Amino acid sequence: MDTVKLIAYRAETALSNIIKEHMSHKDESRLLLKQMYKTDANLIVDNKNQKLVIEIHRLSHWKDDAIIKKICVAMNDTETKFPGSNLTLSYKLVSS
Repeated sequence: MDTVKLIAYRAETALSNIIKEHMSHKDESRLLLKQMYKTDANLIVDNKNQKLVIEIHRLSHWKDDAIIKKICVAMNDTETKFPGSNLTLSYKLVSS
C-alpha cells in the first residue's frame, strides 16, 4: 500500500509542477488538483479512433479551467494506453 501511495504522490507532484508556472499563487497548485479530482467526468469509449475520452467538467472559475486545459494537453502528449487495452487516454474539458 505504501508503494501505491508513493506513486500517487509522485504523479500529483509531477502534475503540480506542470501547472505551477501558469499560476499566480504557486502554493495552491495541489488545491487545484484536488478540486479537479473531485469534479465530475464523463468516460467515453471511442473504438473507431481507439481512444478512451475523459471529459472533465468545468470548475468554478475560468482561470482554473484554463489551467486544467494545460493539464489535458500535457496528459494527451504522453499518449498513455489504458491498461489491458489498445485505447489511448484522451483528456479534454467539457465545453458546456
